[in-house]
Amino acid sequence: SSAVPKAPGAEKAEATSEQMYPTAQENFKRWNDALQTKDYKKVAALYSNKDLSFLPTVSPNFIQGDEDTEDYFANFVKKLPDGTITADDVQPYGEDAYLHTGMYTFMTGPANARAPVEARFSYMWRIVDGQWKIVHHHSSAVPKAPGAEKAEATSEQMYPTAQENFKRWNDAL
Repeated sequence: SSAVPKAPGAEKAEATSEQMYPTAQENFKRWNDALQTKDYKKVAALYSNKDLSFLPTVSPNFIQGDEDTEDYFANFVKKLPDGTITADDVQPYGEDAYLHTGMYTFMTGPANARAPVEARFSYMWRIVDGQWKIVHHHSSAVPKAPGAEKAEATSEQMYPTAQENFKRWNDAL
C-alpha cells in the first residue's frame, strides 16, 4: 500500500487482489476447460487478437497473432494437457486487467501413460471488447535445481551397477 494519498474516488477504480482472485480462478478454469475440449480454436479465442504477447512452454516462438496462436494450440491439445495451479498470485491493474502468476502442473499424454510437467506461468488478462482476454501469457518448464542433472542417473547408466550387484549377490549364495 502506498503512503501517497489517492485522489477522491480513486479507491473505486482499484480492485484488490482478494477481489480479483475469484475472477483469475474462473478465467484459468475457462482456459483449462477449453484445453479439455481439444478444440484449439476455442482455446485460441481466449487470447486477444489486438495486442497479444505469447511465449508458450513448448515452442521457441514469440507469438503475437491469431493464426500462430491457433497453430500452437492445434499441436498442444494433442498432448491432452490438464493443468492444476499449485501456487499463484493475482495483481490487479484497475478493474479491467490483472496479472496472474504462479506455478502449475500439467498432466500430459494418454490415460495409460500420463506424465507431469511442472511449469511457471504469467497471464495478463484484460477486458477487450467486453470480454476477458489473455493479452500476455508466458509459460516455462521449471528448471532443475543446480546439480540435479548429476544426481539423476539413467537406467542405462545404472544397468552395469545393477548387473554387478546381482552377480555379487548371486555369487554369495
